[in-house]
Order: sequence, then structure tokens, then C-alpha cells
Amino acid sequence: MTKTAESKSSARQKLFVGSTFTVSALTTLVLLGPAGVFATLLFAPVIAAAVTKSRAESQTDHVEGPRGLISGHLSRFLGQIGNPTTTLVVEIDDYQRLEEVYGTDVIETALTFTQSVIEENLTDQDVTLHLDGARFMSALAPQAPINTETMLNTCTRIQHALGQVSQATDVPVQLTASIGFVTSNKLVRPTAETMMQAAFSALSEAKRRAPGAVRAYSEAISAKRASQQRIAKDAKHAFEKGEIFAYFQPQLNLESGTLSGFEALTRWHHPEKGILAPADFLPAFEQAGLMPKLGETMIKQALQALTFWDKSGLDVPRIGVNFSTSELCNPRLVDQIAMHLDVSNIAPDRLNIEVLETVIAQETDDDITGNLAALADLGCGIDLDDFGTGYASITNIRRFSVGRIKIDRSFVTGIDTDDEQRKMVEAILTMADRLGVHALAEGVETRAERDTLQTIGCHDVQGFQIARPMPIQETVEWANAYFARVSEPVMLSRRAS
Repeated sequence: MTKTAESKSSARQKLFVGSTFTVSALTTLVLLGPAGVFATLLFAPVIAAAVTKSRAESQTDHVEGPRGLISGHLSRFLGQIGNPTTTLVVEIDDYQRLEEVYGTDVIETALTFTQSVIEENLTDQDVTLHLDGARFMSALAPQAPINTETMLNTCTRIQHALGQVSQATDVPVQLTASIGFVTSNKLVRPTAETMMQAAFSALSEAKRRAPGAVRAYSEAISAKRASQQRIAKDAKHAFEKGEIFAYFQPQLNLESGTLSGFEALTRWHHPEKGILAPADFLPAFEQAGLMPKLGETMIKQALQALTFWDKSGLDVPRIGVNFSTSELCNPRLVDQIAMHLDVSNIAPDRLNIEVLETVIAQETDDDITGNLAALADLGCGIDLDDFGTGYASITNIRRFSVGRIKIDRSFVTGIDTDDEQRKMVEAILTMADRLGVHALAEGVETRAERDTLQTIGCHDVQGFQIARPMPIQETVEWANAYFARVSEPVMLSRRAS
């Protein structure tokens, strides 16, 4: 019998004993009449205590579950003198989407296959259990010296075997997994709990580079994890304290030499860490459920910026605001944006909704599809961000009413010296032209890159060569200085006059 089966059997036995004791008391009451009533009342505390203990014990077993069993094995392994033990955590990438696309039966087969793959690449003394959802955890017995290279080889074998799922089973799933692991000799005072926590920290770092990433626990990961936890705690108060600000990066029209707009980018003025970029805090905001609040804050500040520029006489045709997948799922998103546009007296066509190409390329969520369609009907522009990284089809560009594609910086870097890069961007521009959409090149950092983009017919550019993101107070001063330097006057809007 396996350890899991033993645990389940033990729990069933405890429940049986408690139930039998209760039934025996009732039987005594029936058989003995008034005397049975007296006996039952006399021993009621004993009966209640026995039943309560039985239930508590069974609930403890249930709460512990697979994690409790893994913890027990790790504690036993750590108690053995000799080689270090290892904890391994495997999580199937993009599990939720796979479940939505293929259904429960196929996913159950994939989960069974995943556990068998992990076990086949470990030893008979190692223990692997399915935790929940897409996660599996293994406790490796201390049988031989284990180093990082050995474990990386093991993880590579597991990932390779998972890639063969369609050949090994009859399910049409493409499986990849993120893996994190830790060996006990990497911890100062290893316990079952600290090893499991360290393995999950390594897994979190691997998931940041998913799909198919592997990470070993290190002190650097530990420090980063602790920092993220502090940030997550501080995030809840960031909005209350007014620490979240929009910074603005200008976009230049290469044909006219005038501003084609700004992009609003989130910055957190952290009281201790200084100004934080999105990559440093967005995971914490996601974890704390603050993305809807962040989206609304950015919309408000973006529209306030347009009003500020109008009053200052700076002609800014439009502003772009990024929206994450979770924000685009918000059923109230369109109503909120419509309300803020109305209150600000800003025309909808001056607001561009920036959506990552990966969202459109993989999108199956009806809420996102409906929200983007409704925003396009409202009159807002739809920008396809990081174009070239998500393989969005032409059909999807049409379907989501995309008005402008933003060519990812990976295609722009070195375009002035790399013929292949140039041909790639030329092909994108040709496609955009035939679809009737504009194109903006992101990440322009040199004058040579900008000149090359202008030569091949790119409409708009954005990047450090023009300007870095800046607070609203600096935008007008920057514009005056920039256009004076290039001998082109700042275009004053009719609204200002």
C-alpha cells in the first residue's frame, strides 16, 4: 500500500470509530430505556470528546493532504546522515487555457502522464505527489551526491519527455512545464517547511521566464522573494497615499515631424525604494487584486494630461494607455472609460487602448473580445503592442479593429546595420499599409535607427532617442526645448487659442 493510500485508510478508520461510538450510544438508549437515558447523559461528555477528537484528526489529515505527506518524507530524509535531499516542484505552463480548450478528460490524462514522467526520471525511493491543479512536488531521497548540474539534467529529461505527450498518449496537447528545485545543502538550517518554501520561490522565478524554464534556489532568489513580499504589502496602501503616477513618453510622426501622441506608463514613487518601473511591482499588484484600481488610476491621469496639454497649448492628438489581460476582463471597463471620457470632456478618438499582441493572438475570453469591440465602437483607438512577439493573425487584427501596430523593439534594434532586420520591418510595414493600419516603431535609441525607419516609410517612432518617460510637469518644457533644437516650432492647438 502506498503512503497516500495509508493516509486515506487511516482517516477512514478514525471516522468509522467515531461513527460507531455514536451509534453504540444511541443503541444503548433504545435498549435500556430510562436507564439508558441516564447512562447517556452521564457519559455524554466522554462521547462528545471522542467524536470531536475523531473529527479533528480526520480534518487535520484532510488539510495536510499531499503537502503534509511530502513534508513528512522530507523530514525523514533530512534526518538521515549523509547526502543532501532535494525538493522539486513542477508546474504545467498555461494550464488554465489548456483546460478551457481541451476539457477535463484530456487534462486528467495529461496530469496522469505528467506524474508518470516525473516518477520515471527519479528513483524508486523518491516520492512524487500531485498537489493541486497543475503542480507536482517531489521529495528526493538522499541516495547519492546531488549538485545543480545533475538536477538540471534531470529537469531537462522531464521537460523533453513532457513534449512527447501526443506521441505517448492519444491526447493532442502540447505540454511544457516550469520547474523549481532546492537541495538541502543550499539552506543554512533546512527543514521540510523551509525546503518547500524555497522550491516554490525557485518555481516562481522559473514562471517569470516561462514556458519551459528551470530555476535552482539561491540566496539571490530568496532576497528577491523577500523584496517582492514587502512590495506586495506596501501595494495595498500605494493608492491611498497617492504614490502611483503616470509618466509620459512622446511619440513622433516622421512625416510631419510633429507629436503624434504620448504613451502613459505607470511609475510607483515608493517611499523607501524610490521610483519603481512596472516590472518591479506589477506582479505584486496582480497578486493583491489591484490591477482594476491601477487601470482606473491610469485612465484618470491620462485624460487629465490631455486636458493639461490643451490648456498649455501643446497639440497632443492622442494618448495611449496599456491594459493587462485581467483589466480587459473587467465587465465594467467600457462603462468606466466612457464615464471618465464624458467627465473630462475628451473625445474618445484621443484615447488609444494598448493591448499586447500575445493577448490577441491567444485570446479565447469572451469578456475581452466584447470589451475591445465595445471600446472600438465607442471611438477609442486600438493599438497592438509588441507586434511580432505573439503571432497574431491578420484575421485577429481585423477582428479587434486594430488601428495601429507597435513594432516590437527587438525588430528595431540595429535596423540601420542589419539587412535582415530591415527586410523584416519592411515586410511588416507593407502588411500594415495593405491592411490600412498605421505603424509605430518602439525602442528607437539612435538617430541612425530613426533615419532608417523614416526611409522605409514608418509612420511613428517612440524611444529614448526622442525622450525617456517623464512626469506630466516636464512634458511641455521638453516639447519646447526639443522642437526648438530641431528648428521645428511646437504646434499650438486651436483648443488653446
